[in-house]
Amino acid sequence: MRAVLLTRRLDDKPTNGFERYAHNLYYGLRSLGADVGLINQDSPLPVRPSSSLISPPYYDIILPLLRLPRKMFRADLYHALTDSQAVLFPFLKGKKVVTIHHVDLTPPGSPSEAVFRRFYTLGTELAVRYADHFICISEQTKKELMEHYRVREEDITVVLQSISPLCRPMAKTGRAVGYFGALKKRKNVEFLIRAFAIMQERHRMPECRLIICGEGPDKDWLMSLARELGVGSLVDFKGEILEDRITETYNSFTVFGFPSLQEGFGVPILEAQACGVPVLTLEGAMVPHEVTRHAIPCRDEADMAEKMHWLLTDDEAREKVVREGIEYASSFSGAAVSERTLRVYEKVLGE
Repeated sequence: MRAVLLTRRLDDKPTNGFERYAHNLYYGLRSLGADVGLINQDSPLPVRPSSSLISPPYYDIILPLLRLPRKMFRADLYHALTDSQAVLFPFLKGKKVVTIHHVDLTPPGSPSEAVFRRFYTLGTELAVRYADHFICISEQTKKELMEHYRVREEDITVVLQSISPLCRPMAKTGRAVGYFGALKKRKNVEFLIRAFAIMQERHRMPECRLIICGEGPDKDWLMSLARELGVGSLVDFKGEILEDRITETYNSFTVFGFPSLQEGFGVPILEAQACGVPVLTLEGAMVPHEVTRHAIPCRDEADMAEKMHWLLTDDEAREKVVREGIEYASSFSGAAVSERTLRVYEKVLGE
C-alpha cells in the first residue's frame, strides 16, 4: 500500500494547527514503516505553506495539477489533510480520505477570510462527493459534518489530534496571562483583552502582563483596543512563534486564556495544560468537550477577569488545576494518531 498525503510543503517549522497535524502525521506514519509520500516538497518557488494569499491556490491546486500529467505522485490512496486539498479529488484515481478539522459556523471576519472560506467550502463539497472515508478530529466535528453535509456515520472515523511532544512543564517566573493562536474574529481575542483590562481595573496588578502570540488580520485593531482600554503598556504582541519555541512560550504564562468561539479541536488548550498552565475558556463556545474537560469555563468577560485573578493569586488552587491538566493532556500522543490513521487506510483499501 502506498499513500500520498495531499498537503502543503512541510518545512519542519509548523506555525499553526493544520501544519502541526501534517508534520506529526507524516513523520508518525513513516515511523510505523508506512509507504507514504508528499506532493509539494520540491516546490520550485519559495512560497510559504501558510500566512500568504497565494499559498492555498499554489499548493492545493496549481502545483499538484502541473505534476498530475507526469504521474509524479501515483498511489493506492490519497489523504487530503484538510478539506482545501480535496479540490484535487476529481482528478485522482485511487481511494480517497479527507481530514475535516471543523465546519465553519461563525461569520468571516474580513473580505479575505470570506474568500478563503469559500475555497475551503468548495473543498468540503468536493470531499463529500468524492471521498471514500472521512477522518474528523473530534466528535463535535463529526456531528457538524453529519448535520450540515449529510455524511453517513459509518463513513466517518474520529481520530483525536495530538499535541507537540515538546510540551512539558518548566520552571516559571513572574506573572503573565497568555494567548497562542491566530488573531482573527473567530478566535475572539478581544474578549481576552477586555477581561484582562477588567482584572487590572479591579485588582491593580501592574506586574502582570498579557502576552499575545500569533498573527492575523485583527492584530492592528487588537493593539488599538488594548490602548483604548488603558492596558496598552501591559499587553505584548509577540507575533508568530515557531515550533522550537513552543515550550518556552507556554511556560512563560501563568494562566492561558483561550476564548475562541469555535474550534474543530483546540490544540493550544492541551499544549498549555501539558506545560503546566491552567486554561480559561468561553462557556458555551463550540469547542470539543474532549479538549475542554479540564479547562475552566467563563460566562463573560467579568467572570474571566475574576477567574484570571484567582489563578494568578491562589497558588494552591492553581496547582490543583495544573496537576489535573498535565495528567489529562499526556493522553494525546502522536503515536496514537498515526496508528489509528493507518488503520483507516487499511480499512478503506480492504486490507
